[in-house]
Amino acid sequence: MSAVFRDSIRRSVPWAAALTLAFGPVGQGRARAGGEQSQNPAAAAPSDRVTITAVEGPSTLHHLGRTIENSSMGWTGAFAASPLPEPTRLAGAEQLPRPFVMDGADLYRVSCRACHKADGSGAPPEINSLIGPVRSASVEWQTQRMKELGRQVDTAMTRQVAAETDADLRKRLKVGGHSMPAFGHLSDDEITVLRAYLDELAGVPGADRRPRHLTVPVARVGELIAKGTCHICHDAAGGEPSRQTTALSRIIPSLASIPHQKTIYDFVQKVTKGMPVPLSASGISSRGRMPVFNYFSEREAAAAYLYLIMYPPG
Repeated sequence: MSAVFRDSIRRSVPWAAALTLAFGPVGQGRARAGGEQSQNPAAAAPSDRVTITAVEGPSTLHHLGRTIENSSMGWTGAFAASPLPEPTRLAGAEQLPRPFVMDGADLYRVSCRACHKADGSGAPPEINSLIGPVRSASVEWQTQRMKELGRQVDTAMTRQVAAETDADLRKRLKVGGHSMPAFGHLSDDEITVLRAYLDELAGVPGADRRPRHLTVPVARVGELIAKGTCHICHDAAGGEPSRQTTALSRIIPSLASIPHQKTIYDFVQKVTKGMPVPLSASGISSRGRMPVFNYFSEREAAAAYLYLIMYPPG
């Protein structure tokens, strides 16, 4: 990390203090990953002690040979006119070093919602609905459905079909398939918590009685957002870090370049509320092509920014 870049981060008060508390002194190496014992409770890893890694490689859209104009991926954010940025001390700055407590709905927001929408319906035919497969993986739902249709329930067959479907869902999460990218970075604990919420989302009987939570460190939340949402459209690296993009340039900046182009305040504003961008070199502004992810909190967006600094994409 260059001295100029490091100093610019230190000037982002009060985020400099938050950065130091959450990850250690800026410029002293990367944050502690899972597997290392830390005296800082904010760095405590989830129960299965995941390892935090940087975002790598081309975006999902580039990998699939698609463009932001001809795909529904990553387009579940809002598209209202972007408000003018207001210099302010962002709410919750003093709480940033504290770990997040996330349930299945939170994990779904940061990992799945950008493509599958809030209700899991997706955008067929490109993005399939989650509801049917999740219901098929439930013995309870299949049994109830068969009874509603007046059909005899073959318990052994129902259990076999449900088990095979559930195994396919979990495999799809890990290795991807068709248009869906792999979410191999999700831990077994995170998948278990997420899986319980998918049952609730699909209306599986009894799913709402199985709440699950995880304590997640700041860097891990940033990783989940960057890999689950940002990397859909943004390549990990590439391009000129200092080059200012415009709406007409049709360039999507890489994740590696973003901390060089934006302060943490601008980044949080852009992600959660939107921010006008130059339409062209003429100085006229536009809302740009990026959706506003107003379902992320300011604190979550800040976690993503800090993660990009401490784990530079490659």
